[in-house]
Amino acid sequence: MIEDNKQLFSSIQGLVEAWCDRRCLRALRNILRGYPLVSPLTDGWGELLTSLQDVRAFARDELTVDEQKRLDDCIRAIENAVHRP
Repeated sequence: MIEDNKQLFSSIQGLVEAWCDRRCLRALRNILRGYPLVSPLTDGWGELLTSLQDVRAFARDELTVDEQKRLDDCIRAIENAVHRP
């Protein structure tokens, strides 16, 4: 479970570094559209969320089981922040 932005960005950075090392091009192509976060406003967070969801949808076969879990945790954390009432 991700508790704060520092932990969130550390997790995303770890995923990106692992994908670079293994040359997971589909995952990288999707994540780099929204990461690093360009704008701290809602639009920036929405783009990051969409890019993570696209990694899950289009590059799942490139990811390890642990990476899939970490990706889901990141998506859930951003969804909770963006869709707060």
